[in-house]
Amino acid sequence: MGRKYLFSEDSDGRTREVKVDPKHLDRQIRQERAAGRTPTVLSEDERIRYGLLAQQISKNSSK
Repeated sequence: MGRKYLFSEDSDGRTREVKVDPKHLDRQIRQERAAGRTPTVLSEDERIRYGLLAQQISKNSSK
């Protein structure tokens, strides 16, 4: 099983990456929700795909 990445978005739209503790991922997600943030968990492959998609969107919107 690959590495997991946890991203947390606050109410202002700012996103940060949270270091994942694989044994306590469920607890980390609950803590992020309790703090009013929106957690998103991605696998390595999903993280790469979203990064590439974000780059394509950025290039297209700057034209």
